[in-house]
Amino acid sequence: MQTRLCGDGWTHEDGISVRGRAFAEESLLEGEALARQFHDAVGRAESADPLESVSEDIADAAATLEGFYAAVVRTPDVTILVADGARSIPLYYDAAGTIVSDRGGVVRDAIEAERDPVTENEFLVTRYVTGSETIWQSVFATQPGEVVGLEDGDVTRRTYREYWPTEPADAARAEDPESRLETALETALDRLERVAGDRPVVLPLSGGYDSRLLASSLVARDREVIGFTFGRSGHPDVEVSREVASRLGIQWEFLPYDEATWREWYHASSGVRYRERAFGGDALPFLAEWPALRQLLERGRIPQDALYCPGHTVATPSERLPVFEGEQRRGRTGRSGGCVSATGGPDGESESELGPDSEPESRIEASLEALTEYVLETHYSLWEWDDDAFREAALERIRRGVLGGRRPEQLTDPASLAAGYERWEWRGRMSTFTNGDLRAYEDAGVDWWLPLWDPVYVRAWEQVPLERRREKGAHVSLAAETYRNATDVSERRARETDRSLSPFDRCLSLLRHTPVRQFSERDGDWLPPFLAPRSAWNDPTRHPLAWYGAIDDEVLERVPDSRGFYALRTAAETGRLNLSEPTESIPENGRVEMSTE
Repeated sequence: MQTRLCGDGWTHEDGISVRGRAFAEESLLEGEALARQFHDAVGRAESADPLESVSEDIADAAATLEGFYAAVVRTPDVTILVADGARSIPLYYDAAGTIVSDRGGVVRDAIEAERDPVTENEFLVTRYVTGSETIWQSVFATQPGEVVGLEDGDVTRRTYREYWPTEPADAARAEDPESRLETALETALDRLERVAGDRPVVLPLSGGYDSRLLASSLVARDREVIGFTFGRSGHPDVEVSREVASRLGIQWEFLPYDEATWREWYHASSGVRYRERAFGGDALPFLAEWPALRQLLERGRIPQDALYCPGHTVATPSERLPVFEGEQRRGRTGRSGGCVSATGGPDGESESELGPDSEPESRIEASLEALTEYVLETHYSLWEWDDDAFREAALERIRRGVLGGRRPEQLTDPASLAAGYERWEWRGRMSTFTNGDLRAYEDAGVDWWLPLWDPVYVRAWEQVPLERRREKGAHVSLAAETYRNATDVSERRARETDRSLSPFDRCLSLLRHTPVRQFSERDGDWLPPFLAPRSAWNDPTRHPLAWYGAIDDEVLERVPDSRGFYALRTAAETGRLNLSEPTESIPENGRVEMSTE
């Protein structure tokens, strides 16, 4: 068994390699102390069935740890891989158990893997691969909350930490979910502060609620907080974050994006190297904030020695829940916002690239079949496609992810179907694409933590009733109330997001909140350079991130505007498109041909 761990920060101790940090009761463990947790578990294992025994004891040890880490445990007989509940640090391995690495490309090259047509198609139309597979045959990835055992070509997988929202058992617990969320958040922030020590906390500050919740909570604790934002001046995401930072009284750094600099960033050796290292074969590398991190650090505007905390949260899958027939609803709970959005959607995505991010126009049948169709239509939509064989394969993959090992008859009512959907997105999308954002922080050489994926917050969110999970309702209420308490703004203003900010507010934002930048950020112009309405953002020249500048002009002219930047990148990654020069294979009608067996 080869073990090739390429990233920084690994500690190797007596056949055990660990990276990251975790809490065991009140103790914060990292390095050798974290490795000893698994070393002790190996010592307790029985020798009759090494793979089963060691895997079970390692899973038991992992279940006591709460944090963000990965581990590789090697014994004379077996190798065990451990992923935390967010799969913040993925590990890759081959089906024969001959090599393990923290980079999928290393495993692919070692076994000379070919492409898998089904998973490549899934990646092409979603930008991630659901399940443990990658786009390469026989190359697999750890899943969140999973322990993988490898022995002489045998692979065993067991999930020690699942995510499955359940309705509270009594009415009292159902009535006050925000209070229980707030208590869990305080514990998560206590842990964050233990990890940060006396270092400042840096947040990618967006126009949504997640980063606002973190910033407001940390300001209330008298922590030194620094926010940074990126995109085009005048974009609602930029202007809301500018206002939030100003009202909270925290340092705020803004890096403007434009087409010319994107072309330079994307095609420079640093950009090529980052994308190669960050692509493990299971998710498109996250790009939105990668240039901002590098540029702001190089210019000394944000500190290298700080703890970086993106606002990715367990609550995000709840904002795309379908509404089921027969479901009783009490009215809408409020609009949700993104994690580190710069385009009005949760991961720098536009609405057309992902599908609905709020209540659908019509309800769907309360059945497993209708739910799998909803997932297919909502998430498998980067490109237009028409392939019956892949459709059946995709529906089966979705069905497996929704069920999570449960029997179909266990998912027959809105509550259980909603849990199945959120479970699918937790494992299939959040842990691959969204949390893959952490590779950008590692590329920049900074330390990170995920407070809103802390297991204590995850457990609290699992107990929020379905009606209060919709559109992240309870989470949004907690964010708005925390912000109000920290700034003394009105409730309406506390709930203002990039989705609701008026053009008038966008024009006045700079003068209201950072007036000294009037003649530097906008060269003295009264109007911001970006005031395009959301409906125009699909036009590459009017996109708020300006990242279409990375693509050759002639290629852009021949590709339909309806296909977004993520679609063009998945086509490029699968060899269907060259972003640097036009070729005959450009899918001009927006429809792509699927890979076949």
